[in-house]
Amino acid sequence: MRKTLLHSDEVSRLKAEIEQKLGWGPGLDWHSSVFSELSEKVFEACQVMLSATTLKRFWGVVNHDSVPSISTLDTLSQFCGYENWRDFKQNSSRKTKKQSHFPKKSLYVTAGFLLAFLTVVLIGNKRPGAEELPEGIAFSSRTLARTYPNSVVFDLDLQGVQSDNIHIQQYWDPTRTISISDDQQQATGIYYFPGYFRAKLLIDDEVIASHDLFLKSNGWIGTVEYTPVPKYFRPGMSDQKELFYPEEIGTEVKGSKDPLMTVYHFVDDLGEVSGDHFTLKATLRNTYDDQWAVCQSVGVYVLGTKGAMIIPFSRVGCSSDNNLMLNDVYLSGKANDLSAFGVDLSDFTEVAIEVEDRNVLVSVRGEVVYQSAYQKTMGRLVGLRFKFLGLGEVATYSLTSGGKDVTLVGLWE
Repeated sequence: MRKTLLHSDEVSRLKAEIEQKLGWGPGLDWHSSVFSELSEKVFEACQVMLSATTLKRFWGVVNHDSVPSISTLDTLSQFCGYENWRDFKQNSSRKTKKQSHFPKKSLYVTAGFLLAFLTVVLIGNKRPGAEELPEGIAFSSRTLARTYPNSVVFDLDLQGVQSDNIHIQQYWDPTRTISISDDQQQATGIYYFPGYFRAKLLIDDEVIASHDLFLKSNGWIGTVEYTPVPKYFRPGMSDQKELFYPEEIGTEVKGSKDPLMTVYHFVDDLGEVSGDHFTLKATLRNTYDDQWAVCQSVGVYVLGTKGAMIIPFSRVGCSSDNNLMLNDVYLSGKANDLSAFGVDLSDFTEVAIEVEDRNVLVSVRGEVVYQSAYQKTMGRLVGLRFKFLGLGEVATYSLTSGGKDVTLVGLWE
């Protein structure tokens, strides 16, 4: 059994420091929505997504037998201004650290929280852009299927390594890790969504090796975002609509007492299409505004090999709940005016995203409503997502780059 590296007094001290930083009172008294707000604040400060459920487990609000992962502790330590969990343990009790709203070192999410969103298949067993591995260590992966859910086998050679703290981080979410022993040669991970990710091998909390992973959607695929396992469906296509949900999915979502998201995914090798030079146009609508879906929220995701873009839309009065991501730029509607993305999506509405040299223009019905820029390259484009709170349809969509149309056709088989 892996040795426990945590001491309850150190974890309690970290909780107390976060509570003092926030000024919201004891965490055990927080309402569920407070944990959701903290999740957003952690993402804004650290660019790492810790779910509200993970935070509830950390505070003991939700019963959970296992200890917090090192990745979770690293992120929460960074939120308090430390380098990582080790730095917190060494320095917090001495009270010599100056508290900072932002950590010294941020980890950039490389593809939209993106659901949750992105996952893996190694392209031809190559590791695009992977660094040279340390001597005696091998780390690669291969997929077992083309359908979803999909499992990936990680092959390992940890010759000469002796440690009881070895993990594989499957993708951008640091809470999704696999604990392995130093004599283990294989490990498996399950992936529920198509996407482009980077798997990391961590030994004693340090990233020793990593490689890019690419899991294709094999045409357009639809999901209903149940947790932890989504429901998959084959989107409809017709002369009037490019993407719509089957009748039985509409009935199921409308009958749900809890909020549900539906998503259309397309992830594939699009060739040498730059994520820093493209135009995306889509005519879409949210078809459900009852119960929990009154805000009619819609997210348009653009996925690249080195980053992602999330453009949020909702009714005007709901803009505070929007979160905008332009690769390395993240803006929360709680701390920024994102009312420009407030629009009535009850009827089909054309939205456009134009990117030129990392400068972004967002238009609604042909009128520019927002413009900004980002610094880090998105890499090559690998796909799109249209995400709806409740239910939604896409009448038309087009993606162009360099004056040429990029083909996004076919349905998941």
